[in-house]
Amino acid sequence: MNKLTMTECAKKRLEETYLVVYAIKNELNIKKAEYIEATEIYTLIGIDKKGYRHLLNIVADRTHNNRYWLDFFETLKSRGLKNILFLSVDDNKNMKRCAKVAFPSIQFVDSLTDIIPKFYKYSFEKDEKKLSSKIHALYTQATLQEFKQMFENFKKEYNNVIHQKLIEKYLGNIESLYKYSHNIRLLLFKHSANIYIYDKIRLMFNKNQSYVSDMDEIYEKLEGNQKCFGFTSFKKREWTLILNDFIQIYSNIEFI
Repeated sequence: MNKLTMTECAKKRLEETYLVVYAIKNELNIKKAEYIEATEIYTLIGIDKKGYRHLLNIVADRTHNNRYWLDFFETLKSRGLKNILFLSVDDNKNMKRCAKVAFPSIQFVDSLTDIIPKFYKYSFEKDEKKLSSKIHALYTQATLQEFKQMFENFKKEYNNVIHQKLIEKYLGNIESLYKYSHNIRLLLFKHSANIYIYDKIRLMFNKNQSYVSDMDEIYEKLEGNQKCFGFTSFKKREWTLILNDFIQIYSNIEFI
């Protein structure tokens, strides 16, 4: 079977429901006519009702085009998409506003690939993975009480003025996420595809390559890695527990 091109992939029929869509932001240098421009690109990955990853599209942000993201989400609907339950995204207010118009019941959660680099920039940690693990753990404790204790310890460890401002700005809403079950939070913040895809793009287009020509170049390199799309990392028991919790919340959606 021939591989899809980026254009074909961006037109293919979608699943009706994605439990979560990860809007994964990377900043790349993209060649545009006679110049090279630093551009924020979003790789949108949806997790379907069986736990499989689907590439929805790879697009550049349009910060001065208010209709861009609304048109984008309406295009997803025209491809058969009816429900996005959670959107993992950074603080892109334009994207969030348009997603809410297209999918009124959508819920937004933090994109840790956006938060962790901000903390690491001002951290004394030599290994970003250690800091990443600590922040992930804040979102995935089994109980609210365990989270509160861990959060207090985190604030004591990262206690200079910069850290406190970052904590207030980016981590202040974590407690509200504990209204969701442990299994759902594991899907959103631990078993997610976002770290994997973010790192793949970041490492593929590092200092050795000064720019990319277009989205096709990104897609071709990602698509060549079999663990990016059409892949699930969930064990049968894990996914059964996750799906069971979603069924209890969204009784109007057919999951099985």
